[in-house]
Amino acid sequence: MDPPASTPSLSPPQLVLAGHTPQDIARLLDDHPATATDPLASTAFLTALTGHWHRNARQPAPPGAPGLRAYQHRAATAGIALLALRVS
Repeated sequence: MDPPASTPSLSPPQLVLAGHTPQDIARLLDDHPATATDPLASTAFLTALTGHWHRNARQPAPPGAPGLRAYQHRAATAGIALLALRVS
């Protein structure tokens, strides 16, 4: 599956959840003009986003959204996988 060519910095973990490999998305972040010019900023954004999902995934489920915390946990896990590739 080819990773999408646009807006890679907005939702890298969602791209992993959509079926792309963390390695493909890490390469996209390394090569795309929007993220390649300042890799530290892209990594910082991914770190903040992952931390947000990780923190919120541990909160009690809000009324009317029973699957939200499970989704946030999956997104945080995908973000951690991407971060592991970015900082290694």
